[in-house]
Amino acid sequence: MRLPRVNYKYATYISSLLALILIVFNVYYFFIKRDVGISFYYQKVFSSAKDAVLYSPDYLDLVDQYAYLNQSVNTVAMVFLGDSNIKRFNVEEYFQGYNVINRGMYSDTSVSLLKRLDRNVNNLEISKLFLLIGYNDLQYRSNTEVVDNITLILNRIKAEKIYLQSILPVDVKIKDANVRIVDINGELRKHCVGKNVEYVDLHRHYLNEAGGLSEKYSVDGIHLNGQGYLLWKELILDKM
Repeated sequence: MRLPRVNYKYATYISSLLALILIVFNVYYFFIKRDVGISFYYQKVFSSAKDAVLYSPDYLDLVDQYAYLNQSVNTVAMVFLGDSNIKRFNVEEYFQGYNVINRGMYSDTSVSLLKRLDRNVNNLEISKLFLLIGYNDLQYRSNTEVVDNITLILNRIKAEKIYLQSILPVDVKIKDANVRIVDINGELRKHCVGKNVEYVDLHRHYLNEAGGLSEKYSVDGIHLNGQGYLLWKELILDKM
């Protein structure tokens, strides 16, 4: 039995046409329709996600809330600014008799704080600002980058006096974090010389014998409990 003769020229033409249609469809769907460039996919493949908090609905909503609330503040105030340990600090009740405002943010990083600084802080008249930021940056950037960002924050904050509080220790089981925190705190201390910024070493007061966050002061090895906040109050009360 003789097999039918294949027209290779015709088959090549069909294959090329199908390949062209596939290329055009992919270009349209993945670039034109989605309005992105090659760099978008490059970053998706080769770059780690950064500062996920920036895309959190809770973050975006709270930034808007703070901006709205600031419009009603017509007196000089003290401001607490930073990540979740600041956010969970009920400063209005711990420091009764003082005009204190909390502008903390869950999962805040130095980058997300910089992004919201003008809307949430610099539109207030601030006598003293208490800053604690940096732990959430450890998963995203190097020690030098963290220090550089915090230095930029210090330079951009509009306040008569700034208290830069050291990054707190965490559970010793969190690999390498405590070593990096000590190094970053050491660098941050150097940046407080000769400015309207005073360094406050909270870190050493929360350590256990193993060099991590004492179980006495924490609920989960990262966030403080009631005893932790009472100690914090005692450590800074004379600066209020």
